[in-house]
Order: sequence, then structure tokens, then C-alpha cells
Amino acid sequence: MKANTIKNQLKHFNNQQHRLEFKEEKLFYNDTHVKLDQNMAYYEAIFGKDYILGDSYGDIIKYNNIPISINKGADDIIDNIRIELYYYNQEMLNHKSDNETWGFPPKILDNDYMLIDGVPLNKDTDIEAFNRLLIDAKKRTFTQKFEGANSVQRVIVTIEKGFQEGIYINRGQLSSLCYISYSDGSTSSN
Repeated sequence: MKANTIKNQLKHFNNQQHRLEFKEEKLFYNDTHVKLDQNMAYYEAIFGKDYILGDSYGDIIKYNNIPISINKGADDIIDNIRIELYYYNQEMLNHKSDNETWGFPPKILDNDYMLIDGVPLNKDTDIEAFNRLLIDAKKRTFTQKFEGANSVQRVIVTIEKGFQEGIYINRGQLSSLCYISYSDGSTSSN
């Protein structure tokens, strides 16, 4: 990526109404740190109350105005945040996609950007080029979970919590990237 392109992407990011950014393994929404393992009132204070329940059990909450879905664990504590970069529906794919398990899509980032360690990313980002920019910035890169996996990850093991907190970037079928999952490892929904 050219420096001018990155500069324009950063300018676009700074002018967005909804700014999502990872600094190391910490998520920020409009400069407010968003923690995992909190109750719903915490997320309502940060993201607002414009959401719907995405399943009949009330375990998945989808925001209508931002590209966020959150997953409640058995203890009603949020253990997974999903950021939609792009959504495609079943008619476009003609088969069941993983996204269907999260119901109808919230607002999509689509042409907006998010940042990971100061490097812009959107649905059209090439993950190898993105990793090169992270290397240039002396930041940790994303690696493939296992051979043939459709996602890359960056994980930090937290000894005191007993979990591995991580960012998982999932490739799309109709776009380079589909969604990002931010999890503490206590759920299998990423």
C-alpha cells in the first residue's frame, strides 16, 4: 500500500461516525475501551440500546446502527464480540453460510475502515499485505489457525484468567474479509 493511500484511509477512518479500533488486543469504540466479560448494561452504556435479539434464546444481540453483534455466555456475561466487515445472504451464496447463525446483519462497515494497531483494514484488505504493514510497524501479525482454515488469528494467553484472548479475522467468500471476532476463548462461537 502506498503511504498516500494509507493516509487517505486514516483520514476516512477519523471522519467515520463509528470508529472501531484494536490497540494490541484491546478493542476501542470511538476511543472508549470495550472490555469482554461484562454484563449487558456495560455494553448499552458504550454502544447504546439500539439492538435486537438475534436468536430465540437471547444469546446473540445485534446492534442496528453499528456493525456489532455480541454473544452472551451461559452466565449472561458477554464473551464474544463480532464486527461485521461485509455480509452476504443465502440468496447470494445459494447455500448456508456461517453468518446465518448470527441472524440478519447489523449495519455493515462495508466501505468504512477499522484500525488494528494503527493499520487500516476493511472488507477488501489483503491479509498478507496487511501483515506486511504490521511488520513494518513492529506489531504482531496474524497467522492461519491451521492448514486450510478460512481465518487468521492473533492470540494472547492470559494466565490469571485461564483464557486466551484473541482477534480472529475471517475471510469472506464474496469479499477478501468477512468479519472479525474478538473473544476471550471461553466460547466456541468465533
